[in-house]
Amino acid sequence: MAEGLKFNDEVSHALKMAYQTPDIVSARGQVIASLKLQNGLKVLDIGSGPGLLAKDISQHIGPTGSVVGVDMADNMIESAKQLCADAVNVTFEQGDAMSLPFADNSFDSVVSTQVYEYVPDLNAALLEFARVLRPGGRGVIVDTDWAFPYWSAVDVDCRDRIIHAWKQHCAQESVPMRLAGAIKSASLQLSKVEALPIMNIEYNDKNFSYWLSKIIASFAIDRNGVTNKDSEAWLAGIESLEQKGEYFFCINRYLFEVTK
Repeated sequence: MAEGLKFNDEVSHALKMAYQTPDIVSARGQVIASLKLQNGLKVLDIGSGPGLLAKDISQHIGPTGSVVGVDMADNMIESAKQLCADAVNVTFEQGDAMSLPFADNSFDSVVSTQVYEYVPDLNAALLEFARVLRPGGRGVIVDTDWAFPYWSAVDVDCRDRIIHAWKQHCAQESVPMRLAGAIKSASLQLSKVEALPIMNIEYNDKNFSYWLSKIIASFAIDRNGVTNKDSEAWLAGIESLEQKGEYFFCINRYLFEVTK
């Protein structure tokens, strides 16, 4: 089982920066479009993180609508509250995707992005998603397939060991390949699946893979035989590829639209 990604201040900062890159801003826009939001809707954001998606949702549901963000990490909840301090229709609370603190059929829409890779039981988590969504309600789920990142490297062996170590950060690998079955088991209807690839050919702080590499390099140390020197060498190799114009990164995220 995974030891899990620790959302300390360094990781939280890198995640916040990654979530504000054009790559992820664009992906959030696709999530918003898929939710088909209207004034007055009550929306649940499972794994709300720093609150960026919740804030975007709040701007599409009007003052009579509401969005509730749930996250397990205290520092994420605090960051989200600060970000959305002026949004009167947004609230945040601590909660677990495996046991959501809400009554059955509570929400018109439910969204979850980058959450189900961390849960101990994918099917049980989808049952919770379905439980709080009202009949006729709409849901969106986004997750990444970490089994297949494409990342240029100077030392391929070092890269592969680091990426293999990174896979320990989540309890569930290749979630997108298993989501259709979990959705069906939760008695939800799958209406659409869409790939949301992220591709970078430059390595700088405006791109998602820049911040992701910092998180992965830190996490991998002392796992799968990776040393601090290995992580530093991997990042230095990436920098050298950028300087030569040979940098390349691509990974697929997948968006699932569901109804109840």
